[in-house]
Amino acid sequence: MLGKGVGGGGGGSRAPKPSFVSYVRPEEIHTNEKEAAEKEVTLHLLPGEQLLCEASTVLKCVQEDSCQRGVCGKLVCTDFKIAFLGDEPALEGDETQFKNKIVGANDITLHCVDQIYGVFDEKKKTLFGQLKRYPEKLIIHCKDLRVFHFCLRYTKEEEVKRIVSGIIHHTQSPKRLKRLFLFSYAAAAHSSTPASPQKHTVMFDTLEDWRGELERTRGNMKYKAVSVNEGYRVCERLPAYFAVPAPLPEDSVSRFQGHGVPIWCWSYHNGCALLKMSALPKEQDEAVLQTHRSFLDGVYRVIHRPPYEMVRTEDLSSNFLSLPDIQTAYSKFKQLFLIDNSAEFWDTDIKWFSLLESSSWLDIIRRCLKKAIEVAECLDAQSTNVLLVEENASDLCCLVSSLVQVMMDPHCRTRAGFQSLVQKEWVAGGHCFLDRCNHLRQSDKEEVPVFLLFLDCVWQLVRQHPPAFEFTETYLTVLSDSLYIPIFSTFFFNSPHQKETSTRPDRACLAGRGRPGCAQCASAPAHRVGLVRTV
Repeated sequence: MLGKGVGGGGGGSRAPKPSFVSYVRPEEIHTNEKEAAEKEVTLHLLPGEQLLCEASTVLKCVQEDSCQRGVCGKLVCTDFKIAFLGDEPALEGDETQFKNKIVGANDITLHCVDQIYGVFDEKKKTLFGQLKRYPEKLIIHCKDLRVFHFCLRYTKEEEVKRIVSGIIHHTQSPKRLKRLFLFSYAAAAHSSTPASPQKHTVMFDTLEDWRGELERTRGNMKYKAVSVNEGYRVCERLPAYFAVPAPLPEDSVSRFQGHGVPIWCWSYHNGCALLKMSALPKEQDEAVLQTHRSFLDGVYRVIHRPPYEMVRTEDLSSNFLSLPDIQTAYSKFKQLFLIDNSAEFWDTDIKWFSLLESSSWLDIIRRCLKKAIEVAECLDAQSTNVLLVEENASDLCCLVSSLVQVMMDPHCRTRAGFQSLVQKEWVAGGHCFLDRCNHLRQSDKEEVPVFLLFLDCVWQLVRQHPPAFEFTETYLTVLSDSLYIPIFSTFFFNSPHQKETSTRPDRACLAGRGRPGCAQCASAPAHRVGLVRTV
């Protein structure tokens, strides 16, 4: 990273202020350029990946012990990633704990780009749209909290225009779903050799998967798996199969398109269950409101039958966190890590803990864990069913129900069990990954890191009770990175219905769906799971 320049010595007339400050001497640049030419790093392209633009003689600015230096190389942009190709020797004693098999240390997937800045005459400006003037330095802030600095001062003007315009267009412009690299990769890689089978991860895309989970948790005595939404004929937000209380008539599910229906999440060994429900629309007409109340009263009587079947309702939309709270807190939190220069680092370091506290991110984590503990105590100590209620039951319901199961069910603390939990509560549960991660760059207001908040909460539990988990923080880190790697379809759709309609049988199977008839999915269960293929 580059720091502020220090004024040079004497002279009668004042020299013009330099537009770029570099601590790399020109002779070092040319030397590095010759060395890079002799030992050029090869660009490795994935199946279906295409090179869009490139620029040579780019300096990747790095910081080491307050000594500024640059590594000369080539900056390229493909339809999958931004990559810097340079001969950058590893520092002594710097051993990487793990290595991602898909992206390297100098690779940035297009979906991982958060903000792009340009430096003009030492002034930093946000870059977007068509530029009339091109920067001398490019700064890229990533959603995984990495920061990259590229000096373009020694790059040819035409190459600067191409690489900067290409990066801005392919990372900041709104996109269409079918233009994501996910589809290009699937079409090109569908005939490649599948990976070795991994431990079984339940996908919850069949009726048998739900019946198996009911049997595992001993919930099959009071709850049943239903196929009333098969083909998504009732509600596009619900999965094709799910579980409901056994006495509940199946026609109740279709009456209000799945709203107001308690959906089973998990059963405790004492017979109590955790359920979730999407709220009915708030209508102003009194007759409609009365119909809604009568319907909810009937549903409530199904799961609340004293003295043995008690239920506690947790309305997460009114007395818990809000999505804007999470978004605001995380925006403040991530700024503590997106540091551009040494001066900014030391200014932040002096008051880092106070800034961390004022971001409220840790307080939000505390509130999530506290709510999960309260629900767990109801299930265990009070032997009470818990019904989580939210507008669409696809954000905070996913978060709280998942945390409760991680705390109470040892199976969910194994890797296969944790992956199955993510499939059940988040993927099949209809969490809007496409909107919450803003993969299409269409609405910043919808970009709320709910799933990342869940992973951070789990990280807190892993740190407190390491022996209780089969995985470590490294696994959680790689899992969070997978949110922005458009290779597998796990985290790139808003609902199972959207995933189903986007991957028709005549198209190549997107790894993660496990479509019947796909020989690759039938022969290799690991092909179906994006979670285990990203490490």
